[in-house]
Order: sequence, then structure tokens, then C-alpha cells
Amino acid sequence: MEKNQVIFAVLFATAVLVLLAGFLLFFLVRYRSRSNQYIRERENLKKEFEQTLLQSRVEVQENTFATLGQELHDNIGQLLVSAKALIGVTQRNLPCSPETLNIAEETLGKAINEVRSLSKSLDKEWLQQFDFINNLQTEVNRINAAKTLQINFSHPEKLLLQPEEQIILFRIVQEAIQNSVKHSHAQQIDISASHSVSSLIISIIDNGKGFEKDLMISSGLGLKNMKHRTQLLGGTIEWISSPGNGSTVILKLPVKKSEP
Repeated sequence: MEKNQVIFAVLFATAVLVLLAGFLLFFLVRYRSRSNQYIRERENLKKEFEQTLLQSRVEVQENTFATLGQELHDNIGQLLVSAKALIGVTQRNLPCSPETLNIAEETLGKAINEVRSLSKSLDKEWLQQFDFINNLQTEVNRINAAKTLQINFSHPEKLLLQPEEQIILFRIVQEAIQNSVKHSHAQQIDISASHSVSSLIISIIDNGKGFEKDLMISSGLGLKNMKHRTQLLGGTIEWISSPGNGSTVILKLPVKKSEP
């Protein structure tokens, strides 16, 4: 009889311990689940805050750009047109127009075209139709025209990104080009854009002096802004460089799959 009581007591104690262990495991799993949910909610709030902040900045910039573009077109542009017209009248009234006057008239014409292009680029509708490839090609042509640096740009027919995303990408690539020009002292830059199944890959490769990786990070070189903008696009950015071997920037951004 006593033996049966001992066995019963042991089984009962074992059952209680198993039950307690089950409850403990249940509460541990529940706690871990709630903790993970809290972390996800916090990350989502952070992303939402960053997106809201970015949107606010974009809206402020759009308003500022719209005002500036209007002023350039209506005021400065008209003043330049008037000045060019007056020079034209003077040229027609002179038996022989001086070369300096002809150069001034030609220079004013170029300035008017530049102001018109700048005014157009600040227009909100233009921003909503922003095209990365066209604008970067224009930037490349402008730099190549100076004949101090050669930039080669290869790209697909179009990018599978929204216009606002293409604007951010354009700023990242601009920063990379400026780093190659100002800090790497490159003579050639190769920029390529290509699509994989679900990603857009951008590479910027220069033949400059290169950098130690730790020096690149500590010196800044606009890398923080480039990384932050890449994160806003949900992508990754990598820098590859060493002294004497140039620099490479690789961007990988998620994109929507093209329609069949």
C-alpha cells in the first residue's frame, strides 16, 4: 500500500512539474511573440515616420521650387530677354558690330536657354514625370562636354520605379559622381543600370586613386546621405575601393515585376 502511495506521489509530482513546465513554455512563447510584435510595430512606426518626414520635405521643396521656377521664368528670364533684344537693336544700328557685342548677345541667348531649362526642372508636373535615364544622360552629356572627364552610361529602355523613387536614385548617383570627380580625381566613370528578376542594379565604377575603406567611412564623402536615401528606397548600397584601384558603388533596389 505504501509502495502504491509513493508511486502515486511521484506520478502526481511529475504531472505537476510537466504542467508547470508547459505553462512556463506557453508564457515564454507568448512573451516572445508579443516582444517580436512590439519590435515590428516600432520598426513600422519608424519607417512610417521617415516616409512622412520625407514626404513633408518633398512638399516643402516642391513649393519652394515652384515659386523659384516662376520667379526665374517671369522675372529673371524676361529681364534677360529684354537685355538680348536691346543688344540686337544696337547691333542693327551699328555699321559694324564689335565682336565683344556679338559674344555678349550669344552668351545672353545661352543664359536664357539655361534659365528656361532650370525653370522647367523646378516645375511640380515635371517632377511628377521625372525620368532617371533622361536626366542622368543630360548630366553625363554636360560633364563630357567639358572634356575633362569621360562618363559612359549604359541602361535599359526604362526603369521600373516610380518618378519620386527615380528622383531619389538620381540624387544618389549624382553624389557618387561628385565623389569620383572631387575626391577620387577619376578620368573615367562607367555607370550601368540593369534589371534582374526583381531588382534594379546600378553600378558606378571609376578609375580614380581609390580609398581605404575605413577612411571612406570616417571622411564622410556624402556616404551617410547616400545610404539613408538607399534605405528609403528599400535597397542596399555597397562601396568597394582600395588605394590605386579606383572605386565602385553598387546599388541594389527592389522593383515591381514587369507585366508579361
